[in-house]
Amino acid sequence: MKRIIPFLLLLLFCLAAEAQSQHTISGTIKSIENGEPLPGVNVMVKDTSIGTVTNVDGYYSLSVPNDNVVLLFTFIGLLAQEIPLQGRTVLDLEMEADLKELEEVVVTGYTDINKKRLSGSISSIDASEIESVPVPSFDQVLQGKAAGLYVNAGSGQPGAAATVRIRGNGSILGGNTPLFVMDGVPIEAAEFAALNANDFESVSVLKDASATSLYGSRGANGVIVITSKKGKVGKTKFNYSGQFGISEIGDWKYEMMNTEERLQYEEMVQNGPGWDFSSNNPERPSGSDNSLDSLRQYNTNWLDVVTRTGFTQQHQLSAQGGKEQTRFFISGGYLEQQGVGIGSALERITGRVNIAHEASKRLRFNLVSSVGYSQSDFLPSESLSIANPFASTLNMPYQPPLDSDGNYTYGPLDANPLEWDEKTSFQEGQLKTNLTFDVSYDFYEGFSFKSKIGLDYRSSKSTSYISPDSQPGSSQRGQEGSYGASDNKYFKYIWLNSVTYTRTIGDHDFSGGLYMELIRKQESSFGYSGFGLNSKLPNTPAAITPGTASNGFIPTVGGGNTENALNSYFFIGNYTYKSKYNLALSARRDGSSKFGQNNRWANLWSVGASWNISEEDFFSASWVNSLKLKASYGKSGNQDDTDSSVGDFQSVQTFVATSTYAGVSGIYPASVGNPDLQWEISNQLNVGLDYSIFKDRISGSFEAYNNITSDLFLDQKLSATAGFTSVRRNAGKMRNRGVEITLNTTNVSIGDFLWTTNLNYAYNDNEILDLGQVTEFEFGTSLVREGYPLGSHYSVGWAGVNPANGQPLYLDQFGNPTPIFNSSNATSNWGTSNPPHVGGMTNTLTFKGIEFSFFFNFQAGHTLFNNQSFFIENHNVPYNQSTVMLTMWQEEGDVTNIPSPRYQRQFTSQDIEDASFLRLRNVTLGYNFPRKLISRIRLDRLKIYLQGQNLYTWTEFTGFDPEIGNNIAQFQYPTPKIYTLGIDVGF
Repeated sequence: MKRIIPFLLLLLFCLAAEAQSQHTISGTIKSIENGEPLPGVNVMVKDTSIGTVTNVDGYYSLSVPNDNVVLLFTFIGLLAQEIPLQGRTVLDLEMEADLKELEEVVVTGYTDINKKRLSGSISSIDASEIESVPVPSFDQVLQGKAAGLYVNAGSGQPGAAATVRIRGNGSILGGNTPLFVMDGVPIEAAEFAALNANDFESVSVLKDASATSLYGSRGANGVIVITSKKGKVGKTKFNYSGQFGISEIGDWKYEMMNTEERLQYEEMVQNGPGWDFSSNNPERPSGSDNSLDSLRQYNTNWLDVVTRTGFTQQHQLSAQGGKEQTRFFISGGYLEQQGVGIGSALERITGRVNIAHEASKRLRFNLVSSVGYSQSDFLPSESLSIANPFASTLNMPYQPPLDSDGNYTYGPLDANPLEWDEKTSFQEGQLKTNLTFDVSYDFYEGFSFKSKIGLDYRSSKSTSYISPDSQPGSSQRGQEGSYGASDNKYFKYIWLNSVTYTRTIGDHDFSGGLYMELIRKQESSFGYSGFGLNSKLPNTPAAITPGTASNGFIPTVGGGNTENALNSYFFIGNYTYKSKYNLALSARRDGSSKFGQNNRWANLWSVGASWNISEEDFFSASWVNSLKLKASYGKSGNQDDTDSSVGDFQSVQTFVATSTYAGVSGIYPASVGNPDLQWEISNQLNVGLDYSIFKDRISGSFEAYNNITSDLFLDQKLSATAGFTSVRRNAGKMRNRGVEITLNTTNVSIGDFLWTTNLNYAYNDNEILDLGQVTEFEFGTSLVREGYPLGSHYSVGWAGVNPANGQPLYLDQFGNPTPIFNSSNATSNWGTSNPPHVGGMTNTLTFKGIEFSFFFNFQAGHTLFNNQSFFIENHNVPYNQSTVMLTMWQEEGDVTNIPSPRYQRQFTSQDIEDASFLRLRNVTLGYNFPRKLISRIRLDRLKIYLQGQNLYTWTEFTGFDPEIGNNIAQFQYPTPKIYTLGIDVGF
């Protein structure tokens, strides 16, 4: 006992001394940008293992060995700070974002790559550039945002998908649409267009082989990777954004004749030389006798009849937050848009739930899910059709929409747009849902296993109704209206397994992975149209009269099922030495059920390298922040995921059932198969230079590429004895080569005033090198010919009007004027419908809380076939005309481009117009309220803004819209102007 008591006293003394040497430090860490607390910040005593992390309120408390240690504060995406304690017991801190680090991560779908080590060509689009643009189609939001990305609206109908291309068209008959990948799962182009822009964090545009060969036989047309927003550690943050707007018809190039001008024109035609003026002349224009006064009672502007002021509203509510183990992002959205054209509207509801959970330091789970439902009223036609209200602009101005008794009137198209709007209905409802679940396990140092399952489901149901008591109803089978319905279902699932390895050994950084992927797609369709509707049962299938041979109401019924699968094995590897030299490798083996046994598998690969010149010891230019040279080469494939050229059974002979012959039913061959059919192959070379200078005030890139597609999908003619005209096979070559320039500048940064500019430009030169057995063939409204670009227009050349007699003149085969029209002289190329020059420029100015931005995009160097001008500048059609027709030739010596009415109008080069345009795409003026002010009402963020979309277009094209149409402009739904008021609230 005598020994124990002194020992205990000594122990207590030592413990007291140790307690006196311990020091406790605490504090709160906040964001310097918005003053928000930062959870999850690592607080460490430098050169020790002593540390902690901040809680959801940004608070930390840490016991340190003494009061003279140095604390290290770190967090991903924030600038690390080292602060000596110097005896303090409370240390509060504000941390700022490491912009350089945040910009260095690029998402490719399979991997995330540090931008500094990137060898491929990838453009990134941030969420802030796209989330408030007031268009319902997500693809149109990307217009002009990335070099080499071509987006063409195609139609101004609400929700209409755009045409999207990356570095031109690489196929003639196959699909040219890029692959769309959302959170690692491929989706269809129609789903991409319907995405909610507010749900996404970033968009990556993959353009060269080093980036796209990761996707093997689906990557030749480029890849667009969309990453949705994820949860963040911290207290739950709510955000509401809303927009309210109106829309109107865009700039209308045509000046159609009013009633007085039309009557003047008819009189000019009657008084022209060589015409019979007698009252019994059946071609004498109506109203030339005693009815002129009655005609002058009306002066109908048919554009006003078929258009209106549209309305748009959009709402989005999201919640984001979580703890260290579980994070979440939840959102819901609603969109309503009434189109500027009568009979067009869209209503859409979307929802998303993203959850990330860390069960342990090694085991992680992710759930990404979305659902959307849309209901649309659409125009069944956008051509010269009675179902297209914009074609009604050809009606006579002295024709009222309704007569004095309130009955519909009918013009030269034998249709009334108001009747079509009121007596017909064309609707489509679409349900879309995506679900992705993955689990990751770090089973050994540097090694990780990941398994992902993705599901993509879409159901589309559409109905069409044409009333029996209408003029359109009388044109249906049996002349008593029709009712139709269709049901299309689409299902795709993907199973991806990977083992990846990441390791740093001294100056050497290694990363790589082995992957196995299985994709299976199933589609089914069914549709019918019934006739002989009971007028007492409107817009329901119950109104259909059962069809018999005697009543003529035989319905049409069709449908089918199809499926295909893709099995892939691939490797991705990256190596970096001293952060200077980077090497990227990929190899992939794809097997597709679309092709026969002879060519079912394809081997695709890429290699890329980059050199960070600015990291070299010999590099001494202090004004250069970064300078990187990069190059890549590889082979990608195109298996035509759009099924536009290669269906699921293209490699085998197919049969169809036919109607009875001599009372006996049977089947007959529908197509001849080709077991040797295989992928189109794209060999792609890319070189580039990335730079940043003057303290990052100027940055950008320059890239050049040369892509050659071989084994094109083409049709080979067969002998007449084969029973088929052609068989699909691989032949020919096509080249796309060009340059891309990106430039980002900080023009002014003085105090609270900041002015930045982002510009991108791309030039693409397309040429058909080889067509196999032939040198040319017709394709739609264009001619495919070796040595010329795809989409080239050919026609007889227009040489003007002979002033002596008003006769039209054409160019013969030698380029000399002639009055003889010979279609065999249509050999001259009058340009291509695919613009070789595309780009965009955004300027953003901020001062304190005020933001002002304006965005232009342009397309140049291409032509369109303007079929509209053929009809409204033509003496030989029974439609209203453009006012330019009043300048027609009338007597000897008249110099004009409008010939005498006695001559037949022909399709010539005068109908092929320069479609280049510069469009003021978006102007936004907004104000961010000061945080000190809005915090009194418990708000974290409040922004209000006004913006205009598609405000003005500079163009020489005389059609409705130079952006609308595919090779041909023909009364398509034009792009509307949109004016919106928006609000963004965070709390």
